[in-house]
Amino acid sequence: MTVWQDSWTFRIVDQDTGAAVPGVPVSVLESGGRAGGYWVSDSDGLVRIPKHDQPRLRLRVGLRNEEAIEFDARSLPDTPIPLTAPRELAVAGTAASVAPADSPPPSHTPPPAQSQPGHLMRFARIGVLPKDRDVTAAASPDPTALRYGLLIEIELAWQSLGAEAGSTLYSISLGPGEEVKVAVSDGRWRKSPDARERPLQIVAKMVGARQIGDGLDAMPLDVCVAADLPSAAADTVKLLAERTERTCEALRRRALGVTEFDGEKTAGASLRTLRNMRSEGVLTYHFVEPIERHRVIVRTPRFRPALLVPFQLPNIATREVLRRFGHAIRRNLLDRTLAADVDLVRGPDAVPAAVEQRVYAHIAAYLPYYSATIIAAGDPAERFFALAKLRDPRGHPLTDVIENIVVDRVGNYVAFPLRSVAHTTPEWRSMLTSSSAQPPRTSHEFTVTVPVPGVWLRSELLPARVATESDAGAEEVKTEGRTERRKRG
Repeated sequence: MTVWQDSWTFRIVDQDTGAAVPGVPVSVLESGGRAGGYWVSDSDGLVRIPKHDQPRLRLRVGLRNEEAIEFDARSLPDTPIPLTAPRELAVAGTAASVAPADSPPPSHTPPPAQSQPGHLMRFARIGVLPKDRDVTAAASPDPTALRYGLLIEIELAWQSLGAEAGSTLYSISLGPGEEVKVAVSDGRWRKSPDARERPLQIVAKMVGARQIGDGLDAMPLDVCVAADLPSAAADTVKLLAERTERTCEALRRRALGVTEFDGEKTAGASLRTLRNMRSEGVLTYHFVEPIERHRVIVRTPRFRPALLVPFQLPNIATREVLRRFGHAIRRNLLDRTLAADVDLVRGPDAVPAAVEQRVYAHIAAYLPYYSATIIAAGDPAERFFALAKLRDPRGHPLTDVIENIVVDRVGNYVAFPLRSVAHTTPEWRSMLTSSSAQPPRTSHEFTVTVPVPGVWLRSELLPARVATESDAGAEEVKTEGRTERRKRG
């Protein structure tokens, strides 16, 4: 007797060997080719997709350039259904066991393990026609007209290839019974433990345009001029790959050091006490930088129509507005020298009148820009009522033609995805329709190294040498500022 299951189970297998393949993305496709759900095969190659009452089930195994597979949902069994993985995703990497931060690295090479399921990063980029390139400026010539653009949605798929030991940062030797304190300073990640994000989340924010990245489903990238969709796709894939590689390199170049504690603890440093409790020799501690290698795949972008809406709110140069939206305004300041003044106005203490005047005058001079920033970072319900008062060129309320989801802020404009291609201009409609018939396929794959937070500690015990009378004839030789003892021949 077979027990009814509330989900369909698929097993992703290798085309040649039939072995289970972990870390393969599987998407459920709705009408129009849009993804209705996303899963990744587990360590046994299994993917469990909740059942629905539709007659057909359309899946895509692998990246966006793979063809869809359609099933008769009414005839699918409850037992695992095998699906072959694309060849470029079927090669399972070897993942080393990951040691936690501040723990010693393995003293031997760990046995190969199956690659871990991937981590997905989503990015969004706004494209405009050459005639609308002026919207990228902080002060558009016409800050009241609606503009139509392109939403480029793109994903990064990360698959860990395992953690390993990087460079040796510091070594210190202790004789029997000796003790020393060392300070470890790590400037690569956020200092506050309770506010710390996962390392790959920080990488995503560094890769994207971080101005209004908080709270968005996809990290925004810089706006581009899209004369045609194939070139926009290729340029976006190249931009994302180059930024990701540069970001990972920049993280490794950030400050990470170990020094002996001299009584003054620097901000953000953690103290470690090392002891040699072994009486039979000298114990040497090695501080090692832990790193993790990742296989990264930039997927083929997806295009959707977008609407750029200008906003100009009245009377936002007030202390109440600064306290409520000060975080977003400070991160988007056009004049970075005013950052300290904005912090004072946001604070609870009394502020000199000259400081307030400088901040308010700057905001009033760029009112459309800061209005768009506040709308993008504000409450969705308040934004809905603001959008309901505006209409598109055909007279429809904006709430009927757009999704109330902010994908980016471009100059004085806030970008929203349109519900349908029918609501955009004929020029964009023609480009998007031809793209859906023959989608541009471009992707990129590369390998990066990301530092792991913390350091690894490895110890090495060397036998102590007992001094003898023959050492009395040794002469002292000074080399490079240190004294060495060399024995005479």
